[in-house]
Order: sequence, then C-alpha cells, then structure tokens
Amino acid sequence: MSTQTKQLNTFHYLQHTNLSIGSGLFRKIPTFIREKGYSRPAFLVDEGFLKSQLFEETSKGLRAEFGNHTPIHKSRGNLEPTYDYVAELTQLFRGLDFDVLVAVGGGSCMDTGKAVAALKTNTGEPLTYRGFDKLQHPGVPVICVPTTAGTGSEVSYNASFVDTSGKRKMGINGRFMFASYGILDPETTLTCPYRAAMGAGVDALVHALEGFVCRQQTPITRMLAKEAITLLVGALPALKNDPNNLARRQELLLAAAYGGLIQMNSGSGVAAAISYPLSVYYKVPHGVGGGMFLLRIARYNLERGYLDYAALAPTLGLDGDSDAEKAIAVLHHLEKLWKLLDVPTSLGAFGIGREELPRLLEVMKTQQPGFDQNPVPFTVDHDLPPVLAEFI
Repeated sequence: MSTQTKQLNTFHYLQHTNLSIGSGLFRKIPTFIREKGYSRPAFLVDEGFLKSQLFEETSKGLRAEFGNHTPIHKSRGNLEPTYDYVAELTQLFRGLDFDVLVAVGGGSCMDTGKAVAALKTNTGEPLTYRGFDKLQHPGVPVICVPTTAGTGSEVSYNASFVDTSGKRKMGINGRFMFASYGILDPETTLTCPYRAAMGAGVDALVHALEGFVCRQQTPITRMLAKEAITLLVGALPALKNDPNNLARRQELLLAAAYGGLIQMNSGSGVAAAISYPLSVYYKVPHGVGGGMFLLRIARYNLERGYLDYAALAPTLGLDGDSDAEKAIAVLHHLEKLWKLLDVPTSLGAFGIGREELPRLLEVMKTQQPGFDQNPVPFTVDHDLPPVLAEFI
C-alpha cells in the first residue's frame, strides 16, 4: 500500500513586541512606565493628539509621577516623514537624557519614534541605516501607542521614510527596530479625523488582503489575515456610523496590529507597492493610495483564474456554489464597503490628471519587486498602464 505525504513548507515567523490591549490604558501610562522599570521617559506625540483632552489629562499624571522635566515633543502628523526630518529629531533627542521613548501617534509618528530611539545609540546620519539590519546596537526602548488603526508599526521592525534626494520611500528596518511595548487603547483613536481614520483602516485591509494572497504568505500569516479581514470588515463601518464605539475601535486596532505582523512576515503586493510613489511624488496619503487599487488588483487576479479569495467567504458570512462564486461574492462585499467608506476612486481627487500617466509609469518602475509578490504575474510595462488609466 502506498501513502502520499503532504509537502511540508519551511518558513519563519517574527514577533517581538509585548502588547497591552484595552480601553483606558493610556490614562495609566505613567504607572505602566514605572512598573516596566523606567524612570526618565521622553515623549514624541502626534501634533493633533497633543492637543487632545486625553493627552492633557494624562500629562498631569506624567508630571505627578516623573516631575515637570519629562521631554514632550511634537511630531508632525500631516506629512510623510523624511530622512531629513528624522535627522532633525535625532539631533534633538541625542541631547536628551531618557531611558524610554514613548511614541504616541499614527504610523509616521511611531516609525519616527522607533528610528530616533535607535539612533540615540547608533551614531551617524539616518540615511546610513537605510535598508535591513544596518543598526549595530540596540536602541533606547520604545513604547508605541497608536492613535490610528492602520500601519501596525507598533509590532513591526519596519519604519518607512522618504529619501527626498533620491525620491524613494525606503526604511530603517531590522531586529533593533522593534518597539519593546505596544499599547492598544481605543480611546486614543477617538480624536482622529474621519478621513485619516478611514485611510488608516483601509491601509490595514491592504496589509491583510494582500498578505493573504501574496507569494510569500505562510500558514500563520494566512490565519492572521483571515482574522484581520473579518475584524476590519465588521468594524470599519463604525468609523462612519458609530464613531464613538470603543469596542469597534479596539477591533480595528487589533486588526491593524495583525496587519503589521502580516506585512512584516509575508510582504504585501501590487496595491501597497503602487502607494509608495503616489505618496512620494504626489502626496497621496499612503493608506488611501493603496486602498484605491486594492480591489482593482483583486479583480485582475480573479479574471485570471486566481480564486483563493473564496476562502474568505465563510468568515464574512457569504455563500456561493463554487469557488468562483464565493470569490466574486467577497469582492462585491468589499466593493460595497469601499463605497460606504467613500474611498476615493480617482487620482483626480489628488490633482493627478491623464497628462501625468507617462511620469506615473516611469516612477512605478522601482516597484516591480513588490508587484512580483502578486499571485498572478503583474508587470509595470504590460499590466500596470491599463490599471492606472482607469483611475485618471
């Protein structure tokens, strides 16, 4: 009697950050910091959240616990962080005495905080460390507190910055870029404006859906992606219909953290890759830039016979007699969600007209490695032009 042995896959999975999850945790952060053994915290806080009542109330507790000399600096929240900006903040923080850096804000703020903490103990300019595992020493410990549910920076070893001279968005990445702790408190997201919150949530869904189908996906990232997609599809409408629902916002934060783990461990795909030049050259918000193209790329894959999206149908409560019907049902369900959320459908909303198409195609040539993650072949020269043309 012969037996068949299923082919086993070899893969690796990274996870490092300790997470605390729950409403009201940020109010207790002075105690949290002290209990973790730190006595000299410094803060980098998103400029919008810095003005919030929640931060004002919490800062009183910080003063009571650590005195009036805790450094609290503003992080700009409306622009993609550049290496020049990181260099500016690094110079500032290298002159401060602190044993933990608390980054409170969206993905850009957390990325910047992780980089500044790493560069406190690694000399030289930020551009020196562009790439993977260029840092030689562990940085100052970091506590990340996301105020948007999007990038998952609080759990990943990635931090993305724009190289203004080279016009590329790259990162400082690697084993010394993990935050030590992440605090997921839905209260911190309540003051985030709808468009920013929507863009962040869409970004999380880009991470999850592309991570679910990309060529480097693993059993663990597929499992996380299913859960993240289920949470996001259920909770994203609340940003519009029930914005003060803390339970839904906590689900979004958890899903975004899953998305960060997924992207770090399996990568993403075409939509995420398209978003990088859009943000660098045209100031399109990163999450929205990827979200605009996510479902179009899914349809591209479906039209070429890729049906793995069908596996998501049961978790979303969708039916179908065949994998094709189930996959189409998933796509239609997400299209309805995109319409509800008012995800932009045209690059014209960002001042990008048809005359920009040749330049767009030229700057997208750097993204072919990301396109190669797609489960169906997708090239800059052949497949991207008609897709971009639909959005102009």
